[in-house]
Amino acid sequence: MTIKPLFKENILFFTGYLLLLIFALFVLFANSKAAGFVLLNPYHTPFLDFAFQGITLLGDGLFSIAFCVVLLLVRKRYVSLLVFISYASSGIAAQVLKHFISEPRPAIFLEHSNYPYFIENVTLHNYHSFPSGHTATIFALISIVAFVSQNKLSAVPLLIIGALVGYSRMYLGQHFMVDVTIGSLTGILFAIISWILLYPFYQKRNKKAGESSPAVE
Repeated sequence: MTIKPLFKENILFFTGYLLLLIFALFVLFANSKAAGFVLLNPYHTPFLDFAFQGITLLGDGLFSIAFCVVLLLVRKRYVSLLVFISYASSGIAAQVLKHFISEPRPAIFLEHSNYPYFIENVTLHNYHSFPSGHTATIFALISIVAFVSQNKLSAVPLLIIGALVGYSRMYLGQHFMVDVTIGSLTGILFAIISWILLYPFYQKRNKKAGESSPAVE
């Protein structure tokens, strides 16, 4: 499958992501790095601290690996391979960028400010902020799930999950908006590349097995 039919079949997913991207770009261009971070973190509570610590785990690599294992157990081997390759490739890309672009995380960048919401034993006080690896991972995952889903309306809850994980990285003081934005783009980009590269192999096997959709393994 080439990129044109992929976009056509998943127009809701890509349109929804475009709206999220426009919002992120508006925040980035309308505010400085620090001001945008503070703007998006106006309110913290113990409950939200706890909730976002859980939500952010959806962007952890271990979650994606566990998701792949579950797919294998229910005999969705092709989808499992897609998820793993998109996760691994986007994760490698994010780590390479982190290695060459050693940007400080918010706790260091704002250490002389009066920002009050850094969370003890959660917020990281180091560098390698750019881009957000968790955001890259979750957007690689939700992209593949959206592509293989027969119910294209699933794009809406999937994008909400991606946006919540991305926001959790800012709420918890781990990343800035630019880190999350590039992370999401990285995840989607490598999901698209993985899909296009592997789809011919699926089609070939599909003809032999008489299957009709990558969602049905």
